Amino acid sequence: MGSHKIRGMPRVAPIVRSTRYEHAINTLVAKRSEISGLIRFKGADLAHQLVHIDAVLLILGYKGDPSQIVPLRRKPNRFRKGELYRLILKCEAEGSKANKETAQRIVAVKGWEPSLVDRVRECVNTAKVRRRRSCAVRHE
Repeated sequence: MGSHKIRGMPRVAPIVRSTRYEHAINTLVAKRSEISGLIRFKGADLAHQLVHIDAVLLILGYKGDPSQIVPLRRKPNRFRKGELYRLILKCEAEGSKANKETAQRIVAVKGWEPSLVDRVRECVNTAKVRRRRSCAVRHE
């Protein structure tokens, strides 16, 4: 099952709604997904919380099986807000042309291991594309 985005939020389960309490049900589905992701991917000891969330979902009329809600896997953020783009601008000012070269310089500046260059290159590419899109929208 792919990760679809609806209004900026990842879709974590098939939407099975009742006509009442939709907001509460959607919030609980998202919270269950988050907690089950912490349990599955980080080994958190929160299984007792899932029992309570499942009970409230059933009380509110959730029509699906709560155990089928997909666990949320969060990617770690390597950069603070705006930090990556500032580093990109700094590298380009120093003469960096290619995304890979920019990523190599960023990895060196941050003191990270060279094996992260490909991941940082993907982040650099994504940041540049997003920046181009946001500038294009503003100038229309």
